[in-house]
Amino acid sequence: MPQDLITLKKIALSLNEKIAGAKVNKITEPSLSEIDIAIYKQGVSRLIMNLSANFCRVSLSYKEKPNPEVCPNFCMLLRKHLTGAEIEKVEIANDDRIIAVTFINYNDFKDAVRYTLFSEIMGKHSNLFLVKDGLILGSLKSTPQDLDSKRVTLVGAQYKFPDNTGKISIFSPDAKGVFLASNGESLDKYILNNFYDFSPKTAGEIAYRISNSLSVYDGEKAYKIALDFSNLNASPVTINDGKMKDFFFTDYISILGERNKFDSIISAMESVYGSAEENSDIKTKRNNLLTYINSQEKKFTKRIAVLTETIISANTLEKYKLYGELITSQMYLIKKGQEKVALTNYTDNGAETVEVSLDSTLSPQQNAQKYFKIYKKKQNAIKQSEIQLEDARRELEYIKSIRFSIENAITLQDFDEIKQELIYLGLIKTQSSKNKNKKSLPLGFIKYEINGVSVLVGKNNVQNDRLLSISDRNDLWFHVKNYHSCHTILKSSDDINNDIIKTVAEICAFYSEASQGVKVEVDYTLRKFVKKQGGKNLGAVYYTDQKSLLVNPNKHQEFIIK
Repeated sequence: MPQDLITLKKIALSLNEKIAGAKVNKITEPSLSEIDIAIYKQGVSRLIMNLSANFCRVSLSYKEKPNPEVCPNFCMLLRKHLTGAEIEKVEIANDDRIIAVTFINYNDFKDAVRYTLFSEIMGKHSNLFLVKDGLILGSLKSTPQDLDSKRVTLVGAQYKFPDNTGKISIFSPDAKGVFLASNGESLDKYILNNFYDFSPKTAGEIAYRISNSLSVYDGEKAYKIALDFSNLNASPVTINDGKMKDFFFTDYISILGERNKFDSIISAMESVYGSAEENSDIKTKRNNLLTYINSQEKKFTKRIAVLTETIISANTLEKYKLYGELITSQMYLIKKGQEKVALTNYTDNGAETVEVSLDSTLSPQQNAQKYFKIYKKKQNAIKQSEIQLEDARRELEYIKSIRFSIENAITLQDFDEIKQELIYLGLIKTQSSKNKNKKSLPLGFIKYEINGVSVLVGKNNVQNDRLLSISDRNDLWFHVKNYHSCHTILKSSDDINNDIIKTVAEICAFYSEASQGVKVEVDYTLRKFVKKQGGKNLGAVYYTDQKSLLVNPNKHQEFIIK
């Protein structure tokens, strides 16, 4: 993405126009590489300073991100110095890829104090520094200090700009001479190797414009084309070439693809970075949650195998009862001290002889009692194993229902709710917070309206549980039979007819494991006949008085309420 100096200058100019004079309300650190500053100027917005390698930017957003339970040190430092401050200006620092945001705050003596946040937009080397009177108060990323480095970035050190690359700026008096000295090598590489203002895509765009305008290369004319391009006012677009989407401060005619125009470079940037960052967060959260689920599936699968083996091996218990009975009925044949004895099994057709091992230290009666005890012990083991096996199978099915929710989750809120469920189950440990007044997540049901009748679909077990809690006893409840599926509620209404019920059943089938099937069986019943199962598994229910429909899964996008 072309986060080069030319683009950053236009971003800084746009930010300065939008937020100079804004007041700082709140500061959070949603991740280890991002600071969000809630500001107020004709409404609340958020100044984003993201210094990650993939989404590095200074931008504005109206989306609120989750606030970590424990405030990191750098965030606490910013809150101490910048809460209540006013943004004085936003500008490029040192004519480099550094956006400087200057704040004015007041100390206990009502003296004005200036602070500057330097966002160094430099890929994997990006960082954010809080500076006062030229001294570093802290940084977002702690960097190990190289003893050979000329640049010290420790707290208390003088803030110095990164070393110059040795290249020059397109706005330098020497820039024309660079174009005049071109010796015919690849023009985009030549521009990139000699100027620090441009990214590869911008260098390619300038080279393309020069080649299109000049049939024969002319250094002076090439310089003017490059300078005019660099001075263009921002008329931002995003371009999707089919592989990726990118934003540009103006239309890059060298790049083919679908174009969308934007009123500001900030909104163009966020349309690319915001969605890409959210997709990355979704992928990370999905993988993290699946890691927990995979471990639980392995745990219960192994437990089921062990219990099954215990039950199979314990099924030999009848022989111990038989040995006890044979010893008791033929005790006169046994002498104390014997280690084994051949006894006749009259229970079999043919009176077969059975060899029975004995404990030579015990009397015949004690040997019989010993076998009866073994029989009783194994009998109890089977009963307990069968109970535990049923519980393990039920838990495994519940874990699989969580996997279904993870695989079908769409938004970050969906994943946060699933994580909340895993925390509730004790599968994920979390740090306890002193703040007891935590905001609960908003209800994120999928909402439909079919001919004036409301339909709610839960997307995971947390939502399914909430859906049951808020539903009226006369609402209709839907669930796909013998498959994991979302709970679906059709709100009670006089307008409900068979066509609406069939449509809701098709929607329920779409949000299920059977979504790729045909003729899916969907059960439905009144909410009052749906009861929560005991235990802590969310969304687990049993129901009665149901009817069934065979339907083809259908999302019915036309009825979704945006």
